Amino acid sequence: MNNPICYSHIGKRLNYEDNFLINGIYLTSDMQKQMLDNQCYFVTGDAPSKVCLFAVSDGMGGHNAGEVASLICVQKLAEAEKKLQQYHSIKEMVAYLQSVIAEINTIVCNLSNSHEDLQGMGATLVLFVTTGIDYAILNVGDSRAYYFINDRLNQITKDNTEGQRMIDLGLLTRKELLNFPARKNLNRYIGYDQNGYILQADVYYPSLENGTLLLCSDGITDFLPDSKIFKILCSENDLERAGKQLITEAIVANNADNATAMLIPLRR
Repeated sequence: MNNPICYSHIGKRLNYEDNFLINGIYLTSDMQKQMLDNQCYFVTGDAPSKVCLFAVSDGMGGHNAGEVASLICVQKLAEAEKKLQQYHSIKEMVAYLQSVIAEINTIVCNLSNSHEDLQGMGATLVLFVTTGIDYAILNVGDSRAYYFINDRLNQITKDNTEGQRMIDLGLLTRKELLNFPARKNLNRYIGYDQNGYILQADVYYPSLENGTLLLCSDGITDFLPDSKIFKILCSENDLERAGKQLITEAIVANNADNATAMLIPLRR
C-alpha cells in the first residue's frame, strides 16, 4: 500500500525556494541550504492524528528571500496542525486555516517591510486538509492540486494569475495565452501587502474517493503539460516511482525551476 510521498529538486536554479509540509515534516533553513547540492525526498507513513495537513509552498522566483517566505508558511502550518485536531467539521478547519493564512501574510509583509534583505519576498501556497472522510483544498498563487483516479486527471485549483483571469473573462483562449507576456503574473500571493487587506485563499471542497492527490509547485506544471503528468501517473502504480519520474522529467530543461511534487493516496 502506498504512503504519502514528496520529491523536491532545485532544478537549474542557484537558489532553492520551495518548501512543503507532509505529516509534520518540512525543510528547515539548514536543509534548504543542503538542497543547493542534493535532491531531497521524503517518504512518510500514515499520520496517526485524525486530521492530516499537507502543503506545498513556492518562494516566488525573482524575489528576495523566497525561501524565507516559504519556510514561514510551512512552519506556521505545522504549528496549526496541532490545533486542527480540536475541530469537528471541515468548514471549521477551513475557517481556522484562513485565519492562519492571513497571519502568515501579515508576518511575511512585516518582515519584508522592516528588513532590507527580505524586501519584496513572497510565496505561493496550496494545502490539503482531510479528516479521512471530508476534504478541503486552499490555494493562494499558482501552485496546484490535481486529482488522479481511474485514468483521469483533473486540475482542482485555479491559478491566481493574470493569465487565468484573462481565461475566466473570455478575453484569451488557452492557445492565445501562450503569447501573453503577463500570463504568469500573480494577482494574489503570500506577501501581498495593501493597507487593510486581509489575504484569504480560494477554497475547494472536492468530492474524492480512492485515488491520488497531487500537490505541486509550478516547477512541475510550467515544464510538464497535464498530458505528461497524466501519462506518468498512469504508467506508475508505485507513488515513489511516479514522484521521482515527475521530478526527473520536470528538471530536464535548461531553465528548469525548483520543482516539488507531493503524492497523497486517498482511501475511504
